[in-house]
Formats: sequence, structure tokens, C-alpha cells
Amino acid sequence: MLNTQADLFDDVGPSSFAPNVKFYKDGDLVYRHMTLGETTYSECVSSYYKFASERDDFFLSYLNGSLTAKTTPTKKLNYIDLFCGGGGLSLGVQNAARFLGYSPKLSLAADIDKHALGLTSAHFKPVFARNKSVEELVRYEVDLTGENSNFLNAPLVTDHQIKELKGRVDLLVGGPPCQGHSNLNNKTRRFDPRNLLYFVMPAFAVALDIPNIIIENVRTINKASENVVEITKNILEYHGYSVSEFILTASDFGVAQSRTRHFLIASKRRSTDQSIIINSFKGSPISFNSACVNMPVIPDGLSFIEEASVLSNENQRRINFLHDNDFYDLPNFARPDCHQDGTTYQSVYGRIKGDLPMTTITTGFGSPGRGRYIHPFERRPISIREAGRIQAFPDWYWERAIDLGLSRSNFQKIVGDAVPSLIVYPLMAALFA
Repeated sequence: MLNTQADLFDDVGPSSFAPNVKFYKDGDLVYRHMTLGETTYSECVSSYYKFASERDDFFLSYLNGSLTAKTTPTKKLNYIDLFCGGGGLSLGVQNAARFLGYSPKLSLAADIDKHALGLTSAHFKPVFARNKSVEELVRYEVDLTGENSNFLNAPLVTDHQIKELKGRVDLLVGGPPCQGHSNLNNKTRRFDPRNLLYFVMPAFAVALDIPNIIIENVRTINKASENVVEITKNILEYHGYSVSEFILTASDFGVAQSRTRHFLIASKRRSTDQSIIINSFKGSPISFNSACVNMPVIPDGLSFIEEASVLSNENQRRINFLHDNDFYDLPNFARPDCHQDGTTYQSVYGRIKGDLPMTTITTGFGSPGRGRYIHPFERRPISIREAGRIQAFPDWYWERAIDLGLSRSNFQKIVGDAVPSLIVYPLMAALFA
């Protein structure tokens, strides 16, 4: 074990300087530019919103087109994405890596959902893809009392091909299933076997000697009765990592959604106390209307993502009632019995407030009975395309889905479970700038 902070973190690098992030337009392009010490990073996208501010133009245009990194790539970055879903986290890692001057390569993508994994694989071409429970890929034992600061037995990767990645991966990312400790789960909140999947992340990192880690989860994960965050921190610190926690709100980072998430980042190569870098990426929020009203026309082959779900007559009457009376919340008497008298959340059967960032998207966004998912102006729930944009998926992302034969329920799960790609930038900068 190393004994001093200086021993642990020789490569502090330019992250000790205050960064400067700015946006500007040049002709038909809009740029994001970051200066950190003597190093500059830059990327651009074709401008679609020329009368918007430079910052808003950048993030809204991102939903319509592809980013182009202007930073010269000087290093490779190999990473693993566990619980990868449909690739929101990987999209963020890849874009941010290129912005920071790295050439990213997905070494392993793993998820139990074959449809989501298929979409991630189609986009990012992982060296290995595993369609199985991530917990089957690694053996480990944890003392849930928290009295031991290490695994009870050394973690062991069981897949022989993946085992060969030891020492060859720079970053591990993942968002373990969060239903066990989400505030939307009334039955098993704070105590659920799925919470223990969080330990797969440190187990993989230690087993494969991966120096950098990003773990995403719901804000309340650090209140889980299994104490998964604190135990994970203790284990990682025992193995020589610097560890920090951050609560980030997506709307601070160019996402038209007020989704708040807990992130744990860890590194063997530098201190992770990088609030100054993370805060430099923050800015004013983008509204639902800005992201989802007057969207550009998409190719005919993608028209399916603009379709809203078919509703029952009763739910259509509820939507009409909201619009006819200019209400945003359905009165108690108009709700079904199971959603009356405080037995559910106020946002259920709610109409979106278009001039604000949208509330958190879940897999139930196709049903008004699952949250505030009714369009501000049109008498329908939001479409797959609108939900995707609220989760920071550009429209072109779904082109790869055309040949995969995905159903509407597949799309709803992929979108609802995703990590908004743009929220990854400040975390990647904290680790690699």
C-alpha cells in the first residue's frame, strides 16, 4: 500500500488549473472550447439554431447532428461498459474522449437485455459483447457489515477472453440496475438484492486492474440499507484509488431534463476531487420546448420514432381534460382510484411544462399513468423521438435500430434506462483532462 497523497497521485496534470469552457459560432458551425492550463480542447457541430445563444445552439444542434472533435488525438482509451443498456453512457464516453484528445475503443459491452446490447454493439463495435447477467462474469465476496475494507476473496473474472484484458483497460463505466433504491419503487426501496450489483463495478476494476472508474446510479443510492456506496469506497481506497462522489443534475450540462444522478468516480492516477472542473461545464437549463418543438424533418425510415403510444379512451379523456382546462396536474377526482388520495406521485397523469426542462424520463414514458409525459400542446404522450432527445440521444442514433427489429417496448426500456450522454463530459474531464 502507498502511504502518502503524493505517492498516490504523481499524474495530477493540468486538472489543478481552473478550466475555461466557452461556446462560439464560426460560420455554419458552433463550437465548444475548453482551456485547461496550457492545453485546449475543442469540438463543433453544424449550427441549426442560429438565433439561439451559442451554448443553446450547440446543445440543441447536437440533437440534430454529429459532433466533430477538433482536438488532435494523441492517446488511446480502452474502456469497458457494464450494464451498458442501449449505449447512452458509451455515447458520452466516446464523444468526451475525442474532445479530450483520445481515440476511444470499447473493449467489452455487457448487458442482460439482448436488444439494448445489440444497439450498443451496432454503434460502438466492442471487442467482446456479453449478453448475460454481468454478475456471472466475475466472482467476489463482500463483507456487508463494512468491517472489512477489502473483498473477502480476491475478485476473479470467470470469462477467459475477458480475463485477458487485465492491465489493458483504462476506464470502467457502468450504471448498475437502480430499481432497488429508486424513489419510484415503493415496495423494496432501500433494500433489494439488485442493490448488491453495485459491487460488480469495484470487483471488475480490481480483478482487471482498471485505473479509472465511473459508476452511475440514482441519487438515493447512498441511502441504500446495504451501504453499497460506502463499502465500495472503502474497498477502492484500500486498493489505492482516490474516490469522490458527485450529485449531478442533467439540466446543468445541456440536457433538457432535470434528472439528478449520483456518480462515484475513482482513479489510481490522479486525485478525483475535481469539483472545479465539473462545475466549469455547468450552464443555464434547456427547456422541453427548445429540444422538442419545431424539430427538423427526419428520414422516412425513422418515422416510427415519432409515433406516440395508443391510449385507452379513458386516458385520452384525461388528456383532453388537462388541455381543455389548461391544467398541468390532473385533479384527484379525475384520477383512477389507484392514483387518488396521495397513493401515487403528483406528476402521474401530468402535462409537461414546456418552458422548463422535463422531469425524469423512465421506461414508462409512453403511458400518462406513469409520470408527467403528456405533451404540452398536443393531446398525446411524448414520442420515442422526443423522449430520446430529452435523454440526449441525437435523432441519428436510432438509424442503427432500423435493422434490429426493435419493438416499442424495447425502445422505451432503452431510452428510459439510459444515462444522458452529455452528463458524462465533466466526469471524463475530471479523470482525463
